[in-house]
This record gives sequence, C-alpha cells and structure tokens, in this order.
Amino acid sequence: MIAAPGSPEALRLAAQNALELPLLRQHWRERCAHLYARRHVSQLEPAVSAQEIRLRLERAAALQRRLTDGPALPATELPDIADLVLLASRPGAVLSGIELVRVRRVLELAAEYVRFLAASEDILSSDAEILAPNAVLLSRLQDGLDLDGVLLDTASPELARLRQQLRMQRAQVHQQLKGLLQERERRDIWQDPHIVQRGGRFLLPVKANFKGRLRGIVHDRSASGETLFIEPLSVVEQNNLLVELEAAQRQEEERILRSLTALLGSEAGRLQLALQRMGRLEAMRAGLELAAVWGGTIPLLRDSPSFSLRALRHPLLVLRHGDAVVANDLALGSEAKQLLITGPNTGGKSALLKAAGLVHLAGYLGLPIPAEGELGYFSSLYAVIGDAQDLQADLSSFSGQMRQVRDILAQVTSNSLVLLDELGNGTDPREGAALAQAVAADLRARGVVTILTSHMAVLKRYALREDGVLLGGMGFDVERLQPTYHLQLGRAGASQGLLIARKIGLPDQLMALAEAIHAGEQEHWESWEDRRDALLRAAEEQAARSQTAAEEQDRLRAQLQREVEKAAALRLRAEEVARQEWQKLLAEARSQVRAAIAGLKQGRDTQAATATLDRLDQQLASPSTEAQALPAPGTRGLFLPLRQVVEVQRLDATGQRIQVDLRGKQLWIPVSQFQADAKLSVPREQGRSQYVAPEEHPWRLDLRGQRRDVAEAALLRHLDAAVAAGRSQVEVLHGKGNGVLAELVREFAEQDPRVRAWRMARPEQGGGGVSELELR
Repeated sequence: MIAAPGSPEALRLAAQNALELPLLRQHWRERCAHLYARRHVSQLEPAVSAQEIRLRLERAAALQRRLTDGPALPATELPDIADLVLLASRPGAVLSGIELVRVRRVLELAAEYVRFLAASEDILSSDAEILAPNAVLLSRLQDGLDLDGVLLDTASPELARLRQQLRMQRAQVHQQLKGLLQERERRDIWQDPHIVQRGGRFLLPVKANFKGRLRGIVHDRSASGETLFIEPLSVVEQNNLLVELEAAQRQEEERILRSLTALLGSEAGRLQLALQRMGRLEAMRAGLELAAVWGGTIPLLRDSPSFSLRALRHPLLVLRHGDAVVANDLALGSEAKQLLITGPNTGGKSALLKAAGLVHLAGYLGLPIPAEGELGYFSSLYAVIGDAQDLQADLSSFSGQMRQVRDILAQVTSNSLVLLDELGNGTDPREGAALAQAVAADLRARGVVTILTSHMAVLKRYALREDGVLLGGMGFDVERLQPTYHLQLGRAGASQGLLIARKIGLPDQLMALAEAIHAGEQEHWESWEDRRDALLRAAEEQAARSQTAAEEQDRLRAQLQREVEKAAALRLRAEEVARQEWQKLLAEARSQVRAAIAGLKQGRDTQAATATLDRLDQQLASPSTEAQALPAPGTRGLFLPLRQVVEVQRLDATGQRIQVDLRGKQLWIPVSQFQADAKLSVPREQGRSQYVAPEEHPWRLDLRGQRRDVAEAALLRHLDAAVAAGRSQVEVLHGKGNGVLAELVREFAEQDPRVRAWRMARPEQGGGGVSELELR
C-alpha cells in the first residue's frame, strides 16, 4: 500500500529515506543468521511509544551483558516454516516427512535458545517459556524421522512390525524366484538372470520366444518386444501378501504423518509467536554485532523532546571509514530549540544533521548508537534533505522542497524533531533567505526542536539575534584548504567557496575576477565575523591565563598550609623532646636532693650536701640571656617556624629582633627564629593581593571591596604573620555590606586550628563591620 502524498505516513517514510535508514537496515539484515531475524528487522518501526523504546533498549542491554559474561547465542540459518505451521492448523492437513524435518530443525534451535535464556534472570527470561517447544512433538519428530524426512521404524510399534514382516516376505519371494533362475532346464529362457519389480510385484525377465516354458502372468513387455516380465504362478500368492503389507505400511506412515501434523497444528499459535521471538532475539544479537563496528553504546531516553549527545558520529560513515570519522558534541531542546549549522561545502554540515536524526531512529529501533549521552523522545521526525526535484510531477528542486516544508508545517508539533538541509536553495537568494528565515521563526515560535544547515548570511544574523537559537560553524583549515569536520558553537562557518574553487583549479584570471566581484558586493558580515572571532579568541586566552593564575594561587596556598602544618608538627615534637629531657633532669635532681636530705638527717657531712645542692642549682638555672649578634640588613636566610626564605630589612638591637620581608609582608621576628644563609634566594611572587602591614596599622586587615578569593588569600597571609610574630589577637575589617566577607571570616575562624575564638568587635571598635580573632 502506497501512502498518500503529504500524509503523516508519507512524511515519515520520506524522513527515513532522507536519513538513509533503509541502508542501515540492510547492513543490519546482512548480519542476521536466519530469515526470521531479517523479517523482524524489516518490519521493525521506530515510531513507537517511549515505553516500547525503553523496553527495546533494556532488552539490548540485557543481551549485551549475557554475551559479555556467558556463552554465545546460537546463530544459524533456519528454514521458513511459517506457511507449514499455518497449513498444519487446518483440519485434515498432512505434512510430508521432509517438511516435518524442517519444523524439527526450528524447534531444536528454539530449545537451544531456551537453554541460553535460562542461564540468567533478566528481562529476556520471560521469552524462555514462549520459545520452549512442545516436548512430545519434538521428541516424536526426533525419534520418528531421519535427516531426509523418511519415517524410522521407531515412529510407531505398528510401523516397526509391518516393516519387519515386509522384510521377511520380500526375502521369501526373492528366495523362490532365485530358485527358478537357477534351474538347469530353464537357463536358456532368461533374457537377464535377475529379479525385477513392476507395480510392486517381483517378476522374472523371459525371452519372448520362450514364454511357454514358464507358467505365469505377463505383467509387462520391453520396448523392443523381445522380453516379457512374467510373474510365476508359484509366487503370485506371495506377491499378493507383499502388496498387502506394503499398503498397510503406507497407511501406517500416513497415519503417523497425520498425527504429527495434527500435533503441530495444535501448537500453531504458540509456534508462530515463538518464531517472532526467535527473530527478535537473533535480530538483537545481529544489532549488537553491527553496533560493535561503530563502538556503539546503549543510550538513555529522556521523556522530553530534548537530547544531549557526546562524541556523536554518523553510523554509516563509521561503517565506511572507521575511526577516521570526526566526533562532535550536540545538545538541543533544553535551553535552545534551534541550531543553525554553517560552513563550507563538503565540510560535514549535512552529515552532522543526518547523524543527529539517524542515531535517534537507530536508538528507537533498540540499537546501540555511535555516541554517548541521552536521546530525546520525539513523537515524529521530519527531514528535508537533498534534491526534491520530481520531473513526473513537474516540480523543480525549489518547488519540491517547498511542498515538503508545507506538508511538514501542517503536521509538526512541539514534540517533533525537524531537520532542514540548505532550506531556501534553488531560487533567488534573497527570496530563498527570506523564506528560510520565516520557516525557522515559525518553528521557533511553536517550540519545535529544529536543526538547519545554510550558507546564507541572513540566517546567520537571525541565529545571533534571536534567543533560543544556537549558531555553529563547521571548522575549515585555511592553510590546508581542508575541512576539519569539527562543530564550533558560537561561530559561523564561512562558505570558503572561492578558496575551494581555486583549489579545484579554476583559471587564475577567472578566480581574480570572481574575487573582485565578491569584494565589491559582499556585505561586511564576514569581516565583522572575523573581528568577533578574534575577540572570542582573546577572551578565551585571557580566561585560560586567569585559570592558570588561580591554579597557581591555589597551589601556593596549599604549599603554605603544608609548611605551616609541618612547622607546627616540628614545634610539637621539639616541645615533647624538651619536656621529656626536662622531666628526666628534674627526676635526677629530686633523687639527688632526697639523697642529700637523707644524709643530713643521718648526721653526715653537711659540706657534701651543700656541694650537691650548688651543682643542681647551676644545672637548673635559666639560660643565659646574653645578647646575640644581629645580622646586617640585606642578609638572606630561613625564617625557621615556616621554613621560608626571607631577607633582613631593619634591626632592633634592644628587643633582639629583626624585620624581614616574608612574601611581601614586613614582619618583626625574634633573631633566634632566623638562620642566615647567603646561598638562598628570595622567591618572587606573581599576582600579590593588597595587604596592610602591621607597622602601618596595628594588626587590623582591611578586606572591604575585595573579591572573596582575594580576601581569603589576604586573610591567610595576615594570620600567618600574626602567629609568627606571637600575636594573641588580630582584627579584620570587612564592613557590613551584604555579609559575604563577614561570612568568609567566620567560616575561616571556625576551620583554622590556630584561631581560638571569633567575635564581633564592640560598637566603639566597629561593631558588625569588624571581626576579632583570638589566637592560640
């Protein structure tokens, strides 16, 4: 039945043909092992409910897991028994032995399918019950027929008995006839001393001129008339019995075949369903085999008309060119409803548009697709691709294209996917561009997910101007004059027609004239596009540099944190060692004091006790506070608590301290925390945040107006300096504002182990705009 032009069925078939679904089906059918699978592939339709699509994909995923983890699914050619099953269901039908052998072959494979399905428990397991053949029927077919369809003696006890009698009767007849052939007096009457059979009766060949020498019944004469085939009277009764036995055998064989046919007919409905399931199962296996060629994955299906696909490739192109096919990411329907793809001829625009449509159809059929991600559920898919010229209908390319667009606009809904390739071509460029833009605007207003390809500058401006429309260009290597086949979103692809024509080899004089005409008549669109692309590239480079700087800042902050934690761990270990040494010294001193006291109590020499106490007094005395020599300004060395390279700036001899430059901060530290080393060099930092030194303001950090990440880095450095200087409290000025910086300071105080407590300042000290951090 041919669909009426413009009907939904005709538009559906037109879209499938435009997207080359028939060619994909052909590749699929070629991998099917038997005709039931090929029949299933031919009849399978993508236009089904979302629930049915999910079931198809779930069954494919289950079979893929089984084939990965377990035995292979049997794949072998099978005879077509659909008509035989239908015939067997009719009253009085009798199938021949060879026909029943064909049925048996199908039932045996069905039994193998059942064993495969019973190995695991999943969505495919329910097919095992349907595919399980009638055990009685299969057993009788296996026991009763040989490979050529001949009934075996085991088909029935009666058949075995009759065949035994036939063998015995034939042997008896043969014995009698051989006796006649061997009689001496009759040796000259035989035309050929062999037993022959005519009409089921055993006869002897007698020369015509000796017919009177043998009494019997003439059944036949040779063509030459020289030989008569005579049944001797002595074997007539034996032949009669033989014919009766053969008739009884034929009746028994017919009875057996009729019985087997009737048993098959009783299973006709169930067996027809089993044939469909066998076709579906083998088609799924063949589909997985086909999809393995393009590295297919089983997609998810959304409920909405929107999709998001990564590494999308055209399945037929992958079958033809393998890994050379370029993959692209494509998402549409959620935020943007339309995509306009631009670029040079042979640049991959139409291939990408077809790939988006074909993978949806393939996924709806239950095939793994050459992409990752999620398919959208579209209740209808329309495509206008290629030349729509129809000479028989007196339609030009443009007229045919417009007729298709008219029919689509009459049927399309917000749940449709529409693919339009080079819309508006074939007529005046300005009129064609106006029509194309009007069609695109109408589809956008209806909320229809649409992919268009075009060279027209009007459509490029439309895509940049309208919300919900994406603009993408297929890349082109100008130096090599070759397309890259990569989709670049946000950029329009130039047509590059003049470059391609020059590469093909058109005459230089002609190309110079064409370029001059183009330069004089073209709008400033492409030059504007070049400037915009340059700005985009500059912005991308700036973003990359910012990202690098942010990563470097994070690295330095993490390094500083590790160094602070390392210094804290060293200090704790040093305190523990000192505590243990002090306890040991104190224990020894106490022991000696107790011994001295005991000696005094016993009246011993007091001079020895006094000497012992003086020695202990010297051991436990405070260390000398003799002033250390201060390093000269400009001396480089290590700030020991943080193990950082610093440089001496100023000296305070009275307080035995020095001012050093630590990562841009001027910090006073005790001279004992500095270890001079002229071989060290002070590292230079990039991208410093503004920091108020303690000398300029008494340990108050001003964060107002700074971004959160910059403020956090400044707060960390401020706290490092305060801890190094031995401060017990610092103030942070963040202002009241929207509370972002205040929240930052509070979270920092709660997480940093060096902060003992956090509180807001008193009203006279700034109130809610100032935080006070009490340090450990």
